[in-house]
Amino acid sequence: MKHAQTGFTLVEIIVVVVILSIFAGMISLSVGSSESRKHLAFYEHLTDSLSYVRLLSAERMQPMGLSLQADKQGQISPAIVSLSNPYIAYQATGNLGASGAIDTTPKNAMELSAMSADPKETVATPSWELEPEIVLPQMPAGVSLVIQSLEASNTSASNGGTKAQALQPWFTGQAVPQALWFGTGQASPVTIEVRYQSRLVGEVITIMPDGSMMIGQGL
Repeated sequence: MKHAQTGFTLVEIIVVVVILSIFAGMISLSVGSSESRKHLAFYEHLTDSLSYVRLLSAERMQPMGLSLQADKQGQISPAIVSLSNPYIAYQATGNLGASGAIDTTPKNAMELSAMSADPKETVATPSWELEPEIVLPQMPAGVSLVIQSLEASNTSASNGGTKAQALQPWFTGQAVPQALWFGTGQASPVTIEVRYQSRLVGEVITIMPDGSMMIGQGL
């Protein structure tokens, strides 16, 4: 009596392998698509936040900016910061205008920072602090920000006959945000790139000298 042979034929094995490969590919695409959506969501949140920073800085007449800060573990994360007490030195000294009266003309933070305060007076020192009104989301794993200044030639240009202004430490120290709005609508021109493992997410963000933001374009 012959027993029926059990098992799979070669064709059946090939079909199963093909089906498993298709499912594996679909899962991989799903995971990759999910990561891409997270990266793009962070990029869009960042651009929206920067647009709001520009408006809020001009409304308050307060310097604000985007700062890359390191935590205790050395991880770099972006944060929106604002300059506390930006006009305190100017207000305390009561700077006089050309006529001898107190000059009440509105001035931006860069102009005020160049004014020397009376060393005999003790005033609060302006400092960069986290802005509670704008909180950026945590950067997804593997995502980084690259901020490149477009003012590299400013120092050499100022040596061509015009004396450079001596700025206060809160505009020259390491705590100064890499992307900065001065409170007058103007800003320090920079490009901002969101990258995931060296690949660009979205398009290059360019902050113009007039404070406006351009996507995918530069100076």
